[in-house]
Amino acid sequence: MDYKKIPTTPEVWAVIKARHHNDLMVFSSYSAPDGDQFGNHDEGRMMTEYGFVNADCPLMGADTRWDIDREKPNKRLNERGEYWLCVPIDSDS
Repeated sequence: MDYKKIPTTPEVWAVIKARHHNDLMVFSSYSAPDGDQFGNHDEGRMMTEYGFVNADCPLMGADTRWDIDREKPNKRLNERGEYWLCVPIDSDS
């Protein structure tokens, strides 16, 4: 099922994730801590979408990016994130 992303705040995203922690599963995930393969090789990236078990589309997602310090690769510099809620798109309309 197709869906659109509605931007939300980190606070809203965190509350939903905390309140429904046991009900959510990972729908999709992309991890590139050593450099984004599809974009900036000097930028780490982690993107995950979560949803309820047996749902047709995810409920929410987050995309976190940071600058990589090659001297200290485990340290995230200038970390920033985008958060969204997922709204199904009716394929009949």
